[in-house]
Amino acid sequence: MLNIFVEANCNRYVRDECTYCHVYEPLMKIDRSDWHLLPEQAQLMADKIKQIDLFHQLAQNEINFTGGEPSQNPQLVEIFHIFRKLSPNVRLHTNLDIQSNTHSRWLRLVEIMKLQGRVDFTLYPTVWESRQKPLLQEILGLQNELIVNMIFEQVPDLLTQLETMTVFFKEQGVKFHPTVTLLEKHSEKIEALIQEKPNCSEAEFNQYMSDVESYTTVGGFTFGVNMILGFVVDERGERAMVSQPFPKDVNTLECTIPRGTIEIMTVQQTGEMTPCCDVGNLKCQPKFGNLLTDSPDAIMRQIEISRQKMVTGTARNIQNIQNGKPGEPVEEGIPPYCV
Repeated sequence: MLNIFVEANCNRYVRDECTYCHVYEPLMKIDRSDWHLLPEQAQLMADKIKQIDLFHQLAQNEINFTGGEPSQNPQLVEIFHIFRKLSPNVRLHTNLDIQSNTHSRWLRLVEIMKLQGRVDFTLYPTVWESRQKPLLQEILGLQNELIVNMIFEQVPDLLTQLETMTVFFKEQGVKFHPTVTLLEKHSEKIEALIQEKPNCSEAEFNQYMSDVESYTTVGGFTFGVNMILGFVVDERGERAMVSQPFPKDVNTLECTIPRGTIEIMTVQQTGEMTPCCDVGNLKCQPKFGNLLTDSPDAIMRQIEISRQKMVTGTARNIQNIQNGKPGEPVEEGIPPYCV
């Protein structure tokens, strides 16, 4: 999958949730003049992607428009057309914190859905009833796929969000009964976990939820739920190694790149590439070059240089964790939770 930053601005930036969001950190360092990806930059990126087999294959799997808030980009639809020529699967993630169905941000999303792009969103309880719910009802009439992200600070918070979605889909009719069933299974498991182990660890949580599917495709509608841990991000944009739901556990991320597999590439609107899922505050230092300014050959050379750094860096992270030194920086610039 290719994550493409099409917009750094986020209209929730002044709200509390942003400091716990996985895309918080880029907003701190990108100048306003660089917030919007421009169509000419998008075309340059697309042309370069076609020349690099690895990137072209990732694009064929999926291109994900991210940010910030992608719908803030006034030229979003034109950018969609450019990347749609590269991939049959272009999706966009939005906070859906939009004032009405006449707002320009919403109209951009509608146009993309009509062009067979997919729109996913993160549930924000503070604006669910007033903003997200009415627009989600319209989304269901325009597309047959949806992923809902739920960022939770405590396990009971997650249960509340699941129940919110369950009530909503029950109101949408028979077509969405499989979605309701999926959500209810998650809720039942989490409710039982809270009763049995109210102070469970992250490992116990994952084990307890391991037999519950995250996707359902029944009756012509595909639905997925993605549960995302909340992390405190400090004023320097650095993410804690322990999550808010499980503050006693060192959180680690399995990085596939040291094992020779690149599954995700994130491209900021400045063109800088990070060879992992780092769409926000992981702050991984080994870069794969710049998709706007570097030649395909230069990018391929940088891929190997960065991969070697990640191999040694993640190995040192594992040693630090095993030696009781989690969070200690390594010179390769690999985030301390990546192993």
